[in-house]
Formats: sequence, C-alpha cells, structure tokens
Amino acid sequence: MKYNFKYSILAMMFAGVLLTSCEKFLDQAPAGEETREYIFQDYLRAQRYLDLLYYYTPPLWNTGTVFNNYGFLETATDMSEYTASYGSANRALNVGNWYAGNVSNEIERWDDLYAQIRRCNMFLENMHLFNNEPKDEFGSRKETMKGEVNFFIAFYYFELLKRYGGVPLIKEVLELDSDFGIPRATYDETVEYILENIDSAYILLPDEWPENDYGRVTKAATLALRSRLLLYAASPLNNPGNDTGRWLAAANAARDLIDYCEENGFHPLFHDYQNIFMREYTENIPEIIMPRHRGSNTITFNSNIIRYGQATPGEGFQGYASSTPTQNFVDRFEVITFDGLGNATGTEMFDWDNPDHVANIYRNRDPRFYYTVIFNDLFWISRKIETWRDGENYGKDINPKDHLFTRTGYYMRKFWPRECQSFTQPGAASVSGFYFRFGEVLLNYAEAMNEVYGPDNDGLGRTATLTAREAINMLRARLKCPADGDIGGAGDPYYRVLLERQWNPDFPVLPDGMPPIPAGLTPDDFRARCHNERVVELSFETHYWFDILRWKKGPEFIGGTIYGVDIVKSGSDFTYTRKVVEDRVFDPARMYRYPIPNKEIYIMGIEQNPGW
Repeated sequence: MKYNFKYSILAMMFAGVLLTSCEKFLDQAPAGEETREYIFQDYLRAQRYLDLLYYYTPPLWNTGTVFNNYGFLETATDMSEYTASYGSANRALNVGNWYAGNVSNEIERWDDLYAQIRRCNMFLENMHLFNNEPKDEFGSRKETMKGEVNFFIAFYYFELLKRYGGVPLIKEVLELDSDFGIPRATYDETVEYILENIDSAYILLPDEWPENDYGRVTKAATLALRSRLLLYAASPLNNPGNDTGRWLAAANAARDLIDYCEENGFHPLFHDYQNIFMREYTENIPEIIMPRHRGSNTITFNSNIIRYGQATPGEGFQGYASSTPTQNFVDRFEVITFDGLGNATGTEMFDWDNPDHVANIYRNRDPRFYYTVIFNDLFWISRKIETWRDGENYGKDINPKDHLFTRTGYYMRKFWPRECQSFTQPGAASVSGFYFRFGEVLLNYAEAMNEVYGPDNDGLGRTATLTAREAINMLRARLKCPADGDIGGAGDPYYRVLLERQWNPDFPVLPDGMPPIPAGLTPDDFRARCHNERVVELSFETHYWFDILRWKKGPEFIGGTIYGVDIVKSGSDFTYTRKVVEDRVFDPARMYRYPIPNKEIYIMGIEQNPGW
C-alpha cells in the first residue's frame, strides 16, 4: 500500500484543518448527505477521516500536559506535587474542586470522547460509498478499516468507562431530530459492548502492518485493550463482591496476549528501561504495542514536557519544574541488599526508622529510581543538583519564596534526556508516547493471577506455566546493570549504564537485574508488592491516577499527606528529614467517578454520578 500512515499523522495539523472543517459542516448540515458523499465517495478522503481517530486520542506524557494548564495527571496523586501556583492539580483536584475550569479537559472529557465515537459511527454507516477501494496484502481494505473503527469504538468507550462508569451506548449517528433520551447502560453492559467491538476488531485486524502503515492498531492492540478493560472490571471499585470469575477473566485476557506475543515473536521486553521513553522512535522499541503518533517526536528543552514539566529553575537550566516527585513516591523504590562480595541478595522497602537507610538515602536503590528522579547532590548535565538549605542560605535548586522551585526536594527526570542540555543551548531528543506496552500486560497478569491462584500457582491449564510472581520477576530481571568492565563501547546494549555511573558512582551493579520477589508470600503481601511494582514501573505514564480509583485507595493516595525531604547542609555533609508538604482532599462518597457534564444530564435525561 502506498498510503503512508506515519507521515499522514505527522502532517495532521495541516491536513486535519480541512477535515475538521468538513466535520463541523457535516454536523451542522440539515441532512448531511452531500457532505457525507464528498468525504466517503473517495477512498483517500475516507482514509484521512478515519485517521483522525488516531490523532484525537487522549494526551499522554509526551505532550507535557493533560490539563488546560501544564502538568502530568500524576500531580493529582501522592506521586507528584505541582509546583507552580497556577497549576491545575494544586488549584483544583488536590483541594477537591473537580469543577474548576483548569481541569476541564480531563474531568469533562465526555464531549471529546463521544465526538470520536460519532466519527466511528459515521464511518461505519458510510464506508460503503467509496468505490475506489485499494487492495492490500490483507485483501479488502474496507475490512481492515472496519477493524480499526471497531477498535476505536472500544477504545473510546473504555476511556469513558474508566472515568464515568456506565454510559449511554450510542450505536448510530444522531441527527438534529434524533431522540437524545438514551439511558445510561450499566457498567457491565458497557463492558460487554466494548468486548463485542474488541472481538470484531481482532478478527479483522492484521498481526502486523507494512512499514508505511506502522502505528495502526493490530491484533496485539486489541488484546492489550481487552486485558486492561477486564482488569479494571475485576478491581474493587467495579467488583465490590470480589467475584473471582472476573479476576480469572482478566488473568486469561492478559495471558492470551502474553502467549500470542511469545508464539509470534512480538513485543518482547526492551532491554533498556530508560530508552523505552526516549532517544528511539517507537518503531525501534518492540515492547511498545500501540504508539501515539503526533508531532515529530523530537523534544527540545523548550518543549512543554521538559522546560515546563521537569527542568529545574535553578542556575544553568531556567525551567519551570512543575511536576516534582514526592517523598511518598521516592520511598516506594526498594533498597537493594548486598553481601560482602557485592552480590545482590534481596530487597527491602525504604524505612525512615532505619538509620542506615536514612544515612544512605539515595544509595542501592532500584535502578528505576535513578532513571526517574533527580535528587540532591546528583550530577546532572552540567553540575550537581542543590536542594539543600544551610541556615538562611539555599542551594541553586530550591527557593521557598519562588513558586517555581521544588517544594518536595526532587525534580523529575524520566522524560528529560541528557541531550536537552540547557536553556541557552537546548539539545533535542526523541520522546516516545504510547498507550500500551508489554510491561503493563505482565503487571495486569500478575495482579489478576494473584487474586485467583496466589503468587506461586498457575491454574490456567496452558501448555507452559507462568505464575504471578514469575511475571513480575521478568520485569525486574530486565533491569540489568553490568559492572563497568563487562560493558563494551557505544554499541554495547548496556552502554548507557556506563554513562549513568559517570554521573552517579552509586548506580548499582546488578548483572542479573533487580533481585526477584521471593517465593512464599501470602496473596495479601504479594498484592502490596504487585501494586508497588506497578507504581514504580509505570510511573508518570498516566496509569497511577486510574489505578488508585479502581483499587479504591483514593483517601490514601489521592488525599492524605504529601511528604517531601528537608535537606540541611553542614560542610560537605547532608542531613535528610522527611517533612510535610501539604494535606490533600479526597471524598470517597463521590470522587471515584467523574461528574458527567450538566448539559448532558439535561439533554439526555440521564442520571448524574452519586454526590455530584
């Protein structure tokens, strides 16, 4: 097929102008027949209309914001503190004001999601009109296009479901004279409709697309969506009776994808955790199952994600550092224990009552800590980070009188490449955005399997066995950090470990990756380890907020006390003390579901979510 999907999406800012105008005209036309004919009588116009389903997917971290103002969604959780006073999270969600205008594009995503569902219905009702259909290696292009649309019906309804619960199921294009009194489906009815579309998409979509169409949804993407959907449906928020049948369905869905990928050689774990998110284009990272194509993927220091989201305002950087990790989050990274020969023997959770932990606060931590968090006295790009105080004096990266500086003592690193070196001479690097990667699927599987079979048993009856604990240990094992002498030149797959140690001599030596989670844990203990692994592995990838909601842990991880670290410098030594940054608000009577926009309540005559 000669149509180049990749460059079509990259040019959508321009190509989409005409199409968006057509869509608006179509929405306003009394009958709409002429406009529909214009769009759908030609294959390429119909194809571009469909491609907007990819373009309008919800924003991810590589945009630098999910709110009207800058900020990651995690700044509304105990993972991060939004520093700037104009922030969406700290002015709204953190104080319980979910109706604030600066969070409307997240809390009121209803209109945007239904607009794309309307696009899906419009395509299915009119795809018969184009008669210049090309043939490709899969046979009928109309059939694969239909598979894409079925997938996006499921995808966009899931985005509604995880925010609002059961929603009206609109299965046709509504006209001005249509009956808008469509009742809300139940949560389970919405799940079933999503599953129907996933099943249809799976049948019609290919295993892989030609190179020019890289990024279109595949069979693996449908299985990934099914896995996430059924995990949410089995979770405490949506499964109050703890029906193990739901957990079993979620485990089987994740295992289906794991087996499918293994049998076909698709989406293996990428060996370099840090570079899943940057320096490589998504097509070079096989772990990514569904990328997000938007923009050129080239990120400079001045982009939203770096300057406004992560970079310290301190001397030499001149950023805004708005999304800063908390001590709550930093404490989740395990401490690695070593024997006298330097061999890793296990891990333990960080404990503020353990003097050795506090005295060596940033040593021997999970490698993902160093890939995710910038901390005091770390050399970063051009100098050491200074988040200490010394009497009336403060380091270069902390200023209690300036709202742009960290309040927690940390800055975020995860999506800030070394290549983006400074404000005056900004470098550039690639930052990847994606909706599904294989690492998440292993975590989905582990969580669901533990609820049915515990951490060390596999009762699914598949040819090969895979326990919940083994699935998580696959993720931990990929965090290999060989000793310097075992790493070759720039072509070595672990060369960046060597670069880490040039700036951070405390970066651990782990030739076999993170020590495995040991056998013999109770299901309750393993659940806590599984949840913690998910927080660390998927941090700032837009999962944590929704995980908290489905786990029904809102008062603990959205509300509650946010901690930072107070660092006092004396000579060349530092003393670290945990400090309270703020207390936040979460009302469990209403905040596990988003409020439905009031205009939809009035127009459709549907019931508002409780408490709103």
